[in-house]
Amino acid sequence: MADTVPDSTDAQSPDTQSPDAQPEDTRALAGWLGLTAVGELDGAQALDALKDVNRARSWLDAQEAKIATRLLDLTTESMGPAGRLGYARTLTESEVGAALHLPERTAGALIEHSELLTRHYRVALAALEDGRLSRRHAWAVVEEATSIPDAAPEVLAAFENRLVDMACKTTVSRFCYQARRLREQLHPESTTTRHKKAVEGRLLQLTPAYDGMAWLEAYLPVEQAAGIFHRVDTAARNLQGPDEPRTLTQLRADVFADVLTSSGPGADQAGGASYQGVQAKVFVTVPVMTLLGGDVPGELEGYGPINPDLARKLAGHAPSFTRILTHPFTGARLGADATTYRVPKDLRDSIRVRDRTCRHPGCNRLAVFCELDHTKPWANGGKTSYGNLAALCKRHHRLKSEGYWHYRQPEPGTIIAISPAGETYITRPDPPPAPPAPDPAPF
Repeated sequence: MADTVPDSTDAQSPDTQSPDAQPEDTRALAGWLGLTAVGELDGAQALDALKDVNRARSWLDAQEAKIATRLLDLTTESMGPAGRLGYARTLTESEVGAALHLPERTAGALIEHSELLTRHYRVALAALEDGRLSRRHAWAVVEEATSIPDAAPEVLAAFENRLVDMACKTTVSRFCYQARRLREQLHPESTTTRHKKAVEGRLLQLTPAYDGMAWLEAYLPVEQAAGIFHRVDTAARNLQGPDEPRTLTQLRADVFADVLTSSGPGADQAGGASYQGVQAKVFVTVPVMTLLGGDVPGELEGYGPINPDLARKLAGHAPSFTRILTHPFTGARLGADATTYRVPKDLRDSIRVRDRTCRHPGCNRLAVFCELDHTKPWANGGKTSYGNLAALCKRHHRLKSEGYWHYRQPEPGTIIAISPAGETYITRPDPPPAPPAPDPAPF
């Protein structure tokens, strides 16, 4: 990378010191990098600088892969030969996820890809470190290379070299298309055999979006996915006409929702939309004054704020939803303490609504699918109370029980998590819907 002059408007990070500087605590990352004042660059220089930044980012991503693998190795060594198989990876994922504010599934993918790059796909790692590949390209190479099992080492090496060569010349999407064609030529298993295995990974997931919307995604066998789309598309096209104001895209979405909600949108007793056939248990938090016609938003578990009209509808007319009321002025959720180990239903619901997800830092598993854990163990005098219970998924509950992670709850809902490396993380539940602001004085 060409020598550059630091931009006078950019503040230096403590980690970007001059090589002559001798900080008391030696950092792993050393050196100095600057950028010419951006406002002084012409078009050609700006484009060159953009390429330089891209190469620097790739180099950093390569170092990240090496460091993540080193953390995994250190965790494995610290556990010794008696450590449980897979626990080292689980602990590393929890440590990295908490440190980088990542969901553990994301942290796990980072560690998995890093280990593969560092240990098995050194050609791709070198291309990433040299700036010839981006991180997305390198991970795509790993995904494609690992999709061929039990091939001879020389076949895999040749496959990796060809993948890297292709990835260096095109976009990720175009590379993946080309790689799939090459994969078909080299894969030792038939398409039929691979399809049977892939079907085991089918799934359906919900991803919240903005403004009362969400994404519903399904990973299905292609014949089912194509069949569903064709059926929905055909029905949507049949609804088109000169008096139909909806676009084809909107019609597809409406038909899809109609089919999956059994009888489809109709009219309920309140005159609003009625979605029958949906029997899932979902928590909806509704301020008391909203039920009486107020305009304070409600909260739908796993999604977030919903408009007052929808909150009233779900609270009053949908039997598959569990209603949790909040105080009209303080916003406090209702709940009661218990004096037995078993958590009563009202308290269980209150904890899950308060926590929303597993309370381990970075974990997004919905609280309704989590276990309720006594922060201070019941055997040690901990109470079954609102201030001593928290939602933990099975994975993190196990890590706590095994003594790797430790938790404290100094006040209801505030969780202090201490990692195996001694790092401390504080998480707090999201506040309930805000109570209405008092009317201003008339004078």
